[in-house]
Amino acid sequence: MLEQLLKGSNLKQVSYDVRGKKSGNQDLTSMDTEQQATVIIPCFNVEAYIIDCLDSVELQGDSVYHTYIVDNNCTDHTIAMVREWQEAHPAFSLTIAKETTPGAPAARNHPLSLVKTKWVQFLDADDVLLANKIADQIKRFPDTDVICAGGTHVTIDGRERQSIPETNIPLALMKGQAGITSSNLFSTSSVQAVQGWDESLQSSQEYDLMFRLWHSERDFSVDILPRALIRERSSGQISHRNPREKWVQLIELRLQMLTAFTTKKSIDSLHLQKCYQSLFDCLRTLAKYDLHTAIKYHDAHLKSINLSHYVIYPSSVISKRIIVLLQLLDHLAHW
Repeated sequence: MLEQLLKGSNLKQVSYDVRGKKSGNQDLTSMDTEQQATVIIPCFNVEAYIIDCLDSVELQGDSVYHTYIVDNNCTDHTIAMVREWQEAHPAFSLTIAKETTPGAPAARNHPLSLVKTKWVQFLDADDVLLANKIADQIKRFPDTDVICAGGTHVTIDGRERQSIPETNIPLALMKGQAGITSSNLFSTSSVQAVQGWDESLQSSQEYDLMFRLWHSERDFSVDILPRALIRERSSGQISHRNPREKWVQLIELRLQMLTAFTTKKSIDSLHLQKCYQSLFDCLRTLAKYDLHTAIKYHDAHLKSINLSHYVIYPSSVISKRIIVLLQLLDHLAHW
């Protein structure tokens, strides 16, 4: 299955010699840990995906020092399949942990204090790392703290689309274009320094983490190459999201970002305008679920901004009637 996925993305599968690794704890003798990563995979009912995911980690070779599978209340055969895979790969260093607090942030935080390598790879169990992903990123960006990378998104019916990170980091964070969990790579010390993932969040978890890393003046690098297959699934996500709550949480985070960007004067006027455009687009989407709250956000944060700067167009979340209303309100506000 993994071979089919890789072939489907026009990428060659690469094999590595992983002899010499031992299950459980091991001495850091095979490689300098500056060149290695620990992989953390939270799992909630991913029996259809976990074997491909583990196979892709094994293909990373000696760039992976240890892997943690975190059982986040699985009720299917996921953990049994992991144990079976582990028995078939005795040289692969792997620990199965249990985290009962629901949600990917808690599962990712569970083994974080145990990580000994310079780098940590957070990997969603339904995703697949592309060949040589970790080793190549470490080689190309040895002195950074966050590597934001591209990915290949695969829909349930097999269609693919590429995502490429925005190179301006504040704008990338604002637009949600600073990579995605499985494609990115983090320095362990930087994540530990900001206390890891915020377990109270149901959405925007990675961008909250990256924003806190940016705010603590950590170094970011952009890797435009696709580094993972991001596989869509219809249900079974660890972090369950109510659409309205998701967008409110996302907008609140974006407002924190805007305040920080303007206070620190870390973004020029052109990119700032694009940040406001991104916020406006978020409000348009929220309007589908809660028009009243969207208007309140607009009045509080965008009313003083000339709407002529923004691109307003019909979509599934905004009708022509709403566009006319917004344009009329803008005209009256500046009359």
